Amino acid sequence: MSNFQIGDLISLKNHPYSLNQKTKIGANALMTPPLMVVTEILKQNKFNPDSENEEKLLGQVLGTFYNSKNCNYEKFWFNIDEIIPITNAEKENIEEEIAGKKTVPTELTAVKKEYKGKQVILNTADAELGKKKISWSEEGDKEKFRTESYMDFLPPVMTVIDVVENSKFLKDRRDPKDGTLKKDSCKFLLKCKWFNPSKQSFSEDFIPINIVEEVIFDQEKIDIIQLGMSGSKLFKIPKITPFEGHPKSQINNTLVEIINIILLNHKVRIVYSDYFSKKVKSAYLQDFDFESTKFKITDLAKNKFPDYSSSVFNDIKKLSWEQDKFYEINYTDRKGRFTQRIITNCSTSTFENEDEIEETFIIANCLLRKGDIRHFRLKNIIERSTLTKDFENLIM
Repeated sequence: MSNFQIGDLISLKNHPYSLNQKTKIGANALMTPPLMVVTEILKQNKFNPDSENEEKLLGQVLGTFYNSKNCNYEKFWFNIDEIIPITNAEKENIEEEIAGKKTVPTELTAVKKEYKGKQVILNTADAELGKKKISWSEEGDKEKFRTESYMDFLPPVMTVIDVVENSKFLKDRRDPKDGTLKKDSCKFLLKCKWFNPSKQSFSEDFIPINIVEEVIFDQEKIDIIQLGMSGSKLFKIPKITPFEGHPKSQINNTLVEIINIILLNHKVRIVYSDYFSKKVKSAYLQDFDFESTKFKITDLAKNKFPDYSSSVFNDIKKLSWEQDKFYEINYTDRKGRFTQRIITNCSTSTFENEDEIEETFIIANCLLRKGDIRHFRLKNIIERSTLTKDFENLIM
């Protein structure tokens, strides 16, 4: 048999993923062939009248893909030399991919018990979901690129409504002459149902069990996130940030606010705002390593400056800056750009500016700039809050 196994991903040799799975699709994306799953493998011998011997042919594989135009599954036979294997980029290595392949029970009753009512999806789903296409334009001397998802051939999530044995599983499976494996296929077929948008109705088909994977959502994880979101609570995620100039000092976590939970076909993506970098980021639920907290952002700040409740004049020059404290500041630079930052390891210094006038600067590690040292004009600090001990405990 070939080196292919049932369940492997394949495509034609001109697929962009033949380079790597980070390749973006340019020009006419409609010319991109689908990713397919090896469904059957056929080994053939051909009699050579000259040598009067049977010669081994390269073999063939049956590839299955989801046709997003008619919203049904299609199958085609290919010679081995017409196709290339596609590595699943979601798996870190081959060992993980092999370990991730579920062992199927050998008895029909056990298979029905395990799969009936479950949600499954074609093995191509992860790779198809990650596909990107890029468009190019030019304005004067500047080139502009726009990247967006390319969802053609993305298979739907299906519900297993029954399981049957493949009546053709044993037919011509072994060579009668020497007993070697001649044709490999799946013993069990899942009867699956899915919504067909092209018909505005439902479709059903028998899908080989080894070319799909179960769709599982970690509902406990989702519930924890939703509970935190409802109370505007912060979450902490592991992220080491070293402090420039302080080689033995670092923080081990960052704090985030979760903005949205998004269902992307068969995967859940978490959208969050990083409290330190002020950037909106996202991660798949299974990769999102987090710990919930009982704190809101407002719970972690005290001693706000300026204090308008006081009758005393708010003079920023009278503020003390302790080196071991964390401060949140609102700052405008010389060009009037506004930023919110968290700083620590603060010290004050006086320098002459370009007009030879002495100015006071705060020199500190800035979490907005990944812990690097930054200089802040004292007069340009609009607001300052001292972050609490609870904040320090969360991030250290």
